[in-house]
Amino acid sequence: MLATALLAVTGAAIAGTDAVRWFADRPIAWNEHDDANVTAKPQENDLQGLEVTLTIRDNVANEADRILAREGPVAAQDVNAADEIPCSTWYCARNHLHPMSIDEIAAGRLATPPVPPFRIVKGKDEGSATGFQVVDAQKRPFMLKLDPRGHQGLQSAGEMIGSRLFHAAGYNVPGAFMVEIDRAELRLDPKATFKLLKVQKERLTGDRVAAQLAEIAYLPDGRIRAVGVPWLPGDVLGSFDMLGRRAGDPNDRIAHEHRRSLRASWVMYAWLSILDPGSINTLDSYIAEDGRHYVRHYLFDFGCSFGSATSYAQGPQQDGEYLVEVGRTLRALFSLGLYQRPFQARGEREEWRRLASQYPSIGYFPAETFDPDNYRTNRRVPAHMRMTARDAYWGAKVVTAFSDAQLHAVVATARLPEREATYVEYALRVRRDILGRRYLRAEAAVENPVMTPDGTQVCFDDLAMARGYTTMSEVRYIVEVSDGHGVRLAASERAAEGPHACIPIGDEGPGTGYRVISIRERLVGGAGRAGEAIGKAARIHLRWRDGEARFVVVGLERDE
Repeated sequence: MLATALLAVTGAAIAGTDAVRWFADRPIAWNEHDDANVTAKPQENDLQGLEVTLTIRDNVANEADRILAREGPVAAQDVNAADEIPCSTWYCARNHLHPMSIDEIAAGRLATPPVPPFRIVKGKDEGSATGFQVVDAQKRPFMLKLDPRGHQGLQSAGEMIGSRLFHAAGYNVPGAFMVEIDRAELRLDPKATFKLLKVQKERLTGDRVAAQLAEIAYLPDGRIRAVGVPWLPGDVLGSFDMLGRRAGDPNDRIAHEHRRSLRASWVMYAWLSILDPGSINTLDSYIAEDGRHYVRHYLFDFGCSFGSATSYAQGPQQDGEYLVEVGRTLRALFSLGLYQRPFQARGEREEWRRLASQYPSIGYFPAETFDPDNYRTNRRVPAHMRMTARDAYWGAKVVTAFSDAQLHAVVATARLPEREATYVEYALRVRRDILGRRYLRAEAAVENPVMTPDGTQVCFDDLAMARGYTTMSEVRYIVEVSDGHGVRLAASERAAEGPHACIPIGDEGPGTGYRVISIRERLVGGAGRAGEAIGKAARIHLRWRDGEARFVVVGLERDE
């Protein structure tokens, strides 16, 4: 019933008062249909070369505009009436809606792995990781990324694990393959070039390659451990901005900062402690498919995961500080140095020293002390800064869908030393559950609403309880039933009876032909806390069908 009763929020019909959205009774929109033929190739850009400009814009100018304009929470626009994101050129749900097998999730994006030997055709222009653009034995292009000396696995593990988790979450990624090669299998093309200081093109010499290879980590047998990232299909257009739309792409109809798929990606980045999200690590590609051309949008470069700053291990400040911290800097200045930033606390620095020394392949990747409310990437991302509670709930729903077995399989693909692999897997589980408790408890975790056959009750799953982040003993549901015009028809409070609940919808007649079932959760104690807390509401929308003489579910929404 649900699949035939929901629709895209952007297409919802509005009736009654301005305060209440009325959803139309029509099929759910599970496809954004943003892959129509684009006959003219959109103009390329060079956002990756504008890192300093973007940093100033996003950390200073854009933040000042956002705060002074007092934007407040703005609902994401790429959401359907099931409070989900339809499949698009940006995102297509995988594991959290359709659980993937262990083999599928470990494989990652389907692509053909590289075959050595490799011919170096270009030095790496962007990013801090050591690497080369190469062509493999079958003449296919790859980016070959190498670990820094003394930290075998520091960036390659992030590429392998991050690529697979983001792919399973539903994002477009290039993919990543682990390769172990002899030095002799890495050959320099005489015509290879690189950009000096990212500006001036120069010939890539054997001496320069040798100098770079002297700074990488080697396996005990002398071979090179690297990650091969396939070249994207189509014509690469450069990065996409996390603000606004791409000019020349008529399919790009939603401002990027208002896409939940981009906003809630923050939850994924926080989970993996990826420091450098944003436009510089995105790519658009002009794809040819089935006689059409359109733009597909990719996230890439996951080497800065866990405790990695790509070419070196993270410092204690790097998951708790933006590059520009105006408020903290002013507090430190006017307190004459007495103000301490969070990472300067003695306990945190001691934990950093312990983890960085115990796990050199991983670096500082805290587990139990991870705090989502204090986590910061190294730059403010316009889409992330506009993430609402409703977006964060969805992001946590995606992250907590990964099972322990799935995480074990993904971590195994990184081929880390046993101690590091065990710790990464453990930390991912702990951080996943911290995110689940933080965000799935903050909203009524109502999912999969459906009417009972007799039409008298609406039933739903409590996702937080089903995944172990709340308990039956601590949850009470505060329920209000209204007629879509603000008139309350019934109100009650009831104890939870398990992860599946049913709520009476009020009188049996059609009345206005509409019902809104508002559900809030009162958490009494639990999670080591005294007292109680009331989370944000979820609202199930019902419409009367004359032909069936009953109400049907037509929408699900949450407080922002």
